[in-house]
Amino acid sequence: MQMPMAGMPGMQQEGTNLLEILINLAFGFVAGLVIFLGFQTVIAYGSKLAGELLKMTPQGQMMASFGGATNYASYIVIAPLSAMVLKQLAAVRSLKSFAYFAAAIVVGIAIAFVAKGYVVAMMAR
Repeated sequence: MQMPMAGMPGMQQEGTNLLEILINLAFGFVAGLVIFLGFQTVIAYGSKLAGELLKMTPQGQMMASFGGATNYASYIVIAPLSAMVLKQLAAVRSLKSFAYFAAAIVVGIAIAFVAKGYVVAMMAR
């Protein structure tokens, strides 16, 4: 009987990886901005930013010509990010992995607190 190798497809590794930490940091950052700046402000700026990014692609230009796609562009970013965080939270099997999850969220919120002045300045442009 052979031992399964760690890098084989289909084998799930236990523990936290860098991508999960980055996703949790991003979610914590967005959650922190919502806490410190308000939901409507973050959604309005996110819609503006995502709309500008969508217009840079050929498909986005076509969607922008209809007008409706750019109104809800920030939800296109927030929904998958929230779903990934919920998936990771559902996959928490130990106190150690929950601690990594919670620490990344708290650090993301702290980054949002420190960077809120910069974000407000970016919104004014």
